[in-house]
Amino acid sequence: LLGVLTTCAQIEMKRVVGDNATLPCHHQFWVGDDPTLDIEWLLLKPTNKQRVVITYFAGRVFDPNEAERGRVAFAGEYLKGDASLLISDLSLTDSGEYSCKVKTGAQYHWSTISLIVLVKPSKPRCLMEGKLSEGGDVKMSCKSADGSDPIHYKWERVLDRGKYVGKLPPLALIDLKNPEIVTLRNLTKDSTGVYKCTASNDVGEESCTVEVKMHYIRGMGVVAGAVVGVSFGVLVIILIIWLVFRKKEMKKYEEEETPNEIR
Repeated sequence: LLGVLTTCAQIEMKRVVGDNATLPCHHQFWVGDDPTLDIEWLLLKPTNKQRVVITYFAGRVFDPNEAERGRVAFAGEYLKGDASLLISDLSLTDSGEYSCKVKTGAQYHWSTISLIVLVKPSKPRCLMEGKLSEGGDVKMSCKSADGSDPIHYKWERVLDRGKYVGKLPPLALIDLKNPEIVTLRNLTKDSTGVYKCTASNDVGEESCTVEVKMHYIRGMGVVAGAVVGVSFGVLVIILIIWLVFRKKEMKKYEEEETPNEIR
């Protein structure tokens, strides 16, 4: 007798570490409690090492992985056509190619799912280097310590005088080799605002912000005031010294003139 084989196109599924994943597998072999129904989930690792994940055989469910018992289970009514696999609390080691094989008599069903478990980027750290002075340059950078590659970085100015902007200033320079680094050149008051860096990959994103402030007007006023104050103080001191010496000279002159007048 010739067997009947049905197959499904391979599916790729991406999930985050710690989440749950349901790998679909549906068949049309609803035969009640037929003891000839066999269901087997296999995992093929990139190292070409294959292991059994869970099986239904001879009317019983077998989970051969003692260390991870309870973390994998059939997600639906496997005797009525839904042999999907539920994996709880995903880890990076769960990545691989899963095969679902369903058999009853001479009929077979086969489907494969490629599961990729990823780590979303951790919250990046935003840094700023440079002088916040008019005409100066400031380098902004951000980096996520954890996350599955590739991680993409994007800078944008989110607030300018309380208004959402979205775009970087015209003179902003993005490092094409390291897009997490942006240099704000020739700073002006139009460069001020809140800048956000977003780190993202296929399963999530995180962001951080940095605020660019310029105090050049106030700073110049303080410096100018300090210069004027110091200059005024020096002039006052010189004037006081001059008056003291002048007073002494006048007193000496008066003392010398007094005897002459008596004579």
